Amino acid sequence: MILKLSSFLVLLLQCTALPPLYRVIDCDDPQTHEAALFALQHINWNHNHGYKYALNRVEEAKAYTQNQDHVIYILELDLLETKCPSVSPTPVDQCIVRPRNEQAVEGDCDVKIQKLHGNYTVLGVRCKSELDSAENVFPACPLCHFLAPLNDTNVIHAVDVSLVNFNAGNNTVFYHLHEIGRGQFQDANSVRVEFVIVASNCSIEEANSGLSACVANTGADAQYGGCVSTVVTNPALQEETVNVQCNIYGPQPAQDQQATVQDVPVVPQQPKVHGHYHHSLYHSSLWPHSSESSSAEHHQKAIGKPVVRRSLTGEPVPPNTLQRPLCPGRKLFF
Repeated sequence: MILKLSSFLVLLLQCTALPPLYRVIDCDDPQTHEAALFALQHINWNHNHGYKYALNRVEEAKAYTQNQDHVIYILELDLLETKCPSVSPTPVDQCIVRPRNEQAVEGDCDVKIQKLHGNYTVLGVRCKSELDSAENVFPACPLCHFLAPLNDTNVIHAVDVSLVNFNAGNNTVFYHLHEIGRGQFQDANSVRVEFVIVASNCSIEEANSGLSACVANTGADAQYGGCVSTVVTNPALQEETVNVQCNIYGPQPAQDQQATVQDVPVVPQQPKVHGHYHHSLYHSSLWPHSSESSSAEHHQKAIGKPVVRRSLTGEPVPPNTLQRPLCPGRKLFF
């Protein structure tokens, strides 16, 4: 009797230790998209360099229902870079997705999301991003130019002269460079750049006097702006034409812990410029404080929920009738 009871307990423990079985769900289901958009908000909130991302489609979707109020989602998301810098207050659904002729950036994210009593929690995120390939760009725009490395000397020079030009025409606050977003050679003598600026604690007069150590405002006082500029060089006349436009955003609440007095540097810090062509999602701090990773269920078996499909007449649909696959979902852009 004791032996039978021990065997039963061992079998019970083995059964309870088995990983949950996830069922494949519709990638275009409204609840799937609701979970995906919550994950997107989390990704954009934690991606504090480069640009915000928009949801293009849900590639794969699985769910494990523990009870009617507790569901775990495993989603694979296809994202596209927008034209809104990460510091922009513009909601991502109002941001313009960067078109292919500007060499778009695609993001791929695996996310694990819990929905408990109607509230979502992100349990794990793993993202990577890459530039749209030349094979995709060239057919749509044969004359388009590809991105230059962010640390290219001509790109950095174009940003520097553009910022000087903007500060010269600004009669209030002196702005520092926050980061370079993009650089693109339009021809041998023309460079187009995108960059983000941040207001300092100095006025233009104080900055020009050289008597003040101007530093970028941080925390609740931080004020950013997104700039687009084209710099055209005329070698014959040895002069440059600068056309810079900046959109200054209103003060925004800090996403990270606000800087304290001891955090403020005594001298201006130069932004780090790397040799990549874009600010990759892979290098962002997108891992939440969780003991579970987003790929924990990647190798677990997913099961499809058996469904008896019926036509509009109420009769069962014959087995050989073509059915729309549950995934991948419909593309929202390209």
